[in-house]
Amino acid sequence: MDTFSEPMLLKFQQNDFVDDWFNTKLDLRALLELTYESEKAELREITFAGLQRRQFQVPLFETIRTLGGWEQTMPSATRVQIRREQPRLGRLAWIDIMLEVLLNAKVAVKSGPIAGVTAKDLTAKLGGVSSLTELQSKLGTVYPPSVVEAFFQQLKITSVADFKRRGNLFLEFVYQAPPVFDPDDPGVGRSYNLNLCVRLQPELKLAETLQAAKFGRSILENERDFAERFEEGEILAPYVFVIVFPDSLFVDGAIPGLTGAQLKTRVRELFANEKILVHFQLMPITFP
Repeated sequence: MDTFSEPMLLKFQQNDFVDDWFNTKLDLRALLELTYESEKAELREITFAGLQRRQFQVPLFETIRTLGGWEQTMPSATRVQIRREQPRLGRLAWIDIMLEVLLNAKVAVKSGPIAGVTAKDLTAKLGGVSSLTELQSKLGTVYPPSVVEAFFQQLKITSVADFKRRGNLFLEFVYQAPPVFDPDDPGVGRSYNLNLCVRLQPELKLAETLQAAKFGRSILENERDFAERFEEGEILAPYVFVIVFPDSLFVDGAIPGLTGAQLKTRVRELFANEKILVHFQLMPITFP
């Protein structure tokens, strides 16, 4: 019997264990920042609001997709595009535990409302230009290189006269200062849904564990529909993976040349680079 994974499955059935796991064991800020990137607000306070759904040993089936085409020119022009999908016929992966949870947060707004907009002739803003080289150089002091390049390509500017004839304007938006963060203001409250995929790993097999987690994440992101944005920004990762190792694996010499503490640090860094979190579970696992 696997004396780690099977007891852990039973522990995750207990609401008190799950609540404690989120409240004291996991880094809630790291979980949120892996999932959401807010363009308008900065996270200040985060709390676990509750478990919404819990599943065990969830199968993930890969879809086999065939894309291609066929074309002929004689005796008549013909073109055929092929797109074929065969659901549930690809490779199979498993998630030990899938948790859908709700996190509450308080945020500080990064910017205030628009106070005003000013418009100015772009040529005047640049201080006048007499050649295309000077125009490109001065535009580079106002805009990034990619914008300057697109400006010339899309507007087909071939002379300074072309540029001036278009009457381009420089718009400047002035924003009010953002409000001071007040944790008691109801307007700073936010709620975030989080999909957490837990892999129980009883052995110190780093490459195998990393491959399995990334494969499972790839299937989920390719097989399931999910929103790519939310009200205040972008959804970076709709499914966050957490690997749970027995803490007892991380002893001095488990990997030659590393102490147990050094090994934990290196493992955390390895998985964090792949946007995966790691938790070290103390043993033995006890039940009330």
